[in-house]
Amino acid sequence: MQDHSVTSRIPSIDQFRGYAILTMIFVNFIGRFDATPWMLQHHRTGMSFNDTIAPIFIFVVGMGFRLSLMRRAEKAGLASARKTAAWRYAKLALLGFAIYYGYFWDALSDIGVAGLLTLFLIDKSAVVRAVAAFGFLGAYQALFSLTGYGEWVMREACNGGPLGPLSWAFILLMGTLAYDVMATRDTRAIVRHCVAWCIVLSAAGWALKAPWPGLKPEWPFTQYGMSAPYPLYATGLCFLTLLVFHGLCDLRNIQLPHLTILGENPLAVYLFHEVLVLISEAILPDSAPPYLIALGFTLTYTLCYTLAVILHRKRIIFKF
Repeated sequence: MQDHSVTSRIPSIDQFRGYAILTMIFVNFIGRFDATPWMLQHHRTGMSFNDTIAPIFIFVVGMGFRLSLMRRAEKAGLASARKTAAWRYAKLALLGFAIYYGYFWDALSDIGVAGLLTLFLIDKSAVVRAVAAFGFLGAYQALFSLTGYGEWVMREACNGGPLGPLSWAFILLMGTLAYDVMATRDTRAIVRHCVAWCIVLSAAGWALKAPWPGLKPEWPFTQYGMSAPYPLYATGLCFLTLLVFHGLCDLRNIQLPHLTILGENPLAVYLFHEVLVLISEAILPDSAPPYLIALGFTLTYTLCYTLAVILHRKRIIFKF
């Protein structure tokens, strides 16, 4: 069994979380401009750099969920830990419903509902969590392909629509598996597992994307639709990115500037950056030139990081 009582932090996880926040701010700010290259925009179909960021965010949520629930269970019992987690994820979902208006299935609500869906799995064995993860993804793909839901969500929604948390739950549970192997602090095990999951999941994503004559049409990569190829391939990339951070931070003791502090308060920074992006949309037109885009992003990031530093110095962790 894993020793979840270890209290020392793992630098690569802190840096990985900060990377998720930094890139989230970046892609959400620049993604809408006409001058932005294709690879830095969101698309209904296709796999751009932007499409790799939301999966990293919820992958990190899964890592933290496993850590926090097991630690709380050791101190207060499993029932108490589940009750605390349920209330936290319910509030995240409600907050998402409140701030996204008609798009109530966006990031916070996806995380909240996915957390509730997986609540009774987080303490289970790795095998149980892996089977459940693929079960959630398979259930979503069946609904997507065998009903009219897939056509509707591709036309009208984003992030998989109201059933999208089934697909996002796959990524969250994969994050819990990643935490388990990182907690061993065994480099050989970390490399072996991350490489294996990267290859298996990425290959599965590409295999399911391709048409199978007589069996199925092409299933595109799509964050809007959240059909199976996208979360599979994106999660494979999550394991690869985590491995890079392990090599840099845990093995070579290289800390990338800003990332650890930026990742300490993900909810606060996320909400603050949403406000700043809305303000930028009111000020900068989609046709803005590159220098204004760069200036706007620099200001947005500076303000977000300033907030993170203030909260860090005051030792405030903003969470539900």
